[in-house]
Amino acid sequence: MSQRADKWLHHVRVFKTRTLATQACARGHVTIDGQPVKASRDLKPTDVLEVVRGDLRLRLRVIAFSPMRLGPPKVPEFCENLTPIEWIQRASELRRERELIQPCAHEVLAKPDKKQLRELRKFWEAQGE
Repeated sequence: MSQRADKWLHHVRVFKTRTLATQACARGHVTIDGQPVKASRDLKPTDVLEVVRGDLRLRLRVIAFSPMRLGPPKVPEFCENLTPIEWIQRASELRRERELIQPCAHEVLAKPDKKQLRELRKFWEAQGE
């Protein structure tokens, strides 16, 4: 038995939509043995894929195939995570660094909360003196 790469990646919850899985394959973010994988490639059990999602690189082994998208508790029955802990730690460090350099968009566009308003009023009063 086999299944398309994009379909399997979506079913085991690596990507939120099948379209995102297809785009990742087209961009070369999904590989088997260093070779880019087309979205239409049929995977077979024991294939080991490397998937790049932003800063995170995942190494996954295909165990089985599902006819539909799985719930999170069932994913380990169909996919084995072989990702080295160093890759996960590195991605976490990069994410933390990025947050320090550039705040999230919602933090920049949001209204100030009560504490921030008090601090702003204090600052404006100090400027007025």
